[in-house]
Amino acid sequence: GVQDPQHEKIITVTTNGSIHSPKFPHTYPRNTVLVWRLVAVEENVWIQLTFDERFGLEDPEDDICKYDFVEVEEPSDGTVLGRWCGSSTVPSRQISKGNQIRIRFVSDEYFPSEPGFCIHYTLLVPHHTEAPSPSLLPPSALPLDVLNNAVAGFSTVEELIRYLEPERWQLDLEDLYRPTWQLLGKAYIHGRKSR
Repeated sequence: GVQDPQHEKIITVTTNGSIHSPKFPHTYPRNTVLVWRLVAVEENVWIQLTFDERFGLEDPEDDICKYDFVEVEEPSDGTVLGRWCGSSTVPSRQISKGNQIRIRFVSDEYFPSEPGFCIHYTLLVPHHTEAPSPSLLPPSALPLDVLNNAVAGFSTVEELIRYLEPERWQLDLEDLYRPTWQLLGKAYIHGRKSR
């Protein structure tokens, strides 16, 4: 587990920020254990972690990160959301269940590598909007006329996505506004004008 209270550094989260391995983006020190607990001041917010593209720790052995690794834990129930090492893939985005999240970095006495890691944190405000219908069913289970009336009441795509995907609407919305190469077209990619 991540419980190492003697090492734990509590960071109060009010705005965006980042934490990183010592000396990032250079080789981190050996024999290190660091624990950060990010705590948002407000109760009803989530904390989102995004890993910097530059990520590299000692490689795993048999696909298990047992020497050097960074680990993210959900403090409310102690579940480990993920443990990462190596440098082949950048860890995916992580979101807390409540207003706290814990990060632990461990390095042993051999083979420290570079660049280590850097994690950017941001606050997410989950929007619990009142659904126009009094039912507690997910939108997909509603009768068509009820769903029709609900959807007719929205004036923006954001409201619609928020209604249909209350748990992950912000992620969906971000994906909507992220241009994909298919949308940009060949002219953009190859740098030549075409119709």
